[in-house]
Amino acid sequence: MSGPPRALVRSLVEGSSALSGLEWHDEVTSTQARGVAAALAGVPEIHAVVAGAQTAGRGRLGRPWVAPAGTSLLASFVLRPTVPADRVGLLPLLAGLALAEVADRYCPRVALKWPNDLLVGGRKAAGILAERLEPSGAVVLGVGVNVDWRGLARPPEVAQATSLAEAAGADVDRWRVLAALVGLLGRRYHDWTDEPAAFLAAYRRRCATIGCRVRVTRPAGDPVEGLVTAVDDEGALCVRDGADGAHRLSAGDVEHVRPA
Repeated sequence: MSGPPRALVRSLVEGSSALSGLEWHDEVTSTQARGVAAALAGVPEIHAVVAGAQTAGRGRLGRPWVAPAGTSLLASFVLRPTVPADRVGLLPLLAGLALAEVADRYCPRVALKWPNDLLVGGRKAAGILAERLEPSGAVVLGVGVNVDWRGLARPPEVAQATSLAEAAGADVDRWRVLAALVGLLGRRYHDWTDEPAAFLAAYRRRCATIGCRVRVTRPAGDPVEGLVTAVDDEGALCVRDGADGAHRLSAGDVEHVRPA
């Protein structure tokens, strides 16, 4: 399986992008596992692990990440943020915003579903996973982008997903997606390091979950159903339920029930 062109890697690592290194694997268990190993080995930020296929890809909440070989951009980035620990929860939102800005180049109707899904035409086209490593404070940010799934049979768990090429109705080069993502993520990340909440206004404009009626399955406790009123400055979801109770949720699996 062919990896990213050498000229592209050289331009990203040696050029003006924030990328410090890039390693390519035809196949790994998961880019996230490899990214964790690289982080523990001391690679500098922003180091990227990119693969053509995963045998045990992971999404949020321990779910498998399904992506046919060669169809997707599968990457994990080693970050070493210097902000207070309570701000690290904003990283999936920041990465989602960068992904949306990349997808804008190819597709109409690009939006974000809190906390970590890219929606194109209302269907999921990408997801994000952030893992903080203690005691170093490093974060491994995993990104899976469905680039071109045209004509492929899909297992039930991803039957409703889409890809950038399907939404665009045209070819999409995953290496161009990678180059654009590296540039936008690097700029967003360094801006956020200086002003942690500055990107949130742009995120909120993109977030289809705000103003939507939702059902949120929490890691612990009963589900919450209600109207999303905001995403606060720490990235938490603010939900008002039918009894006029207010909930602030920092984690959970969100189902959009219907718009407000």
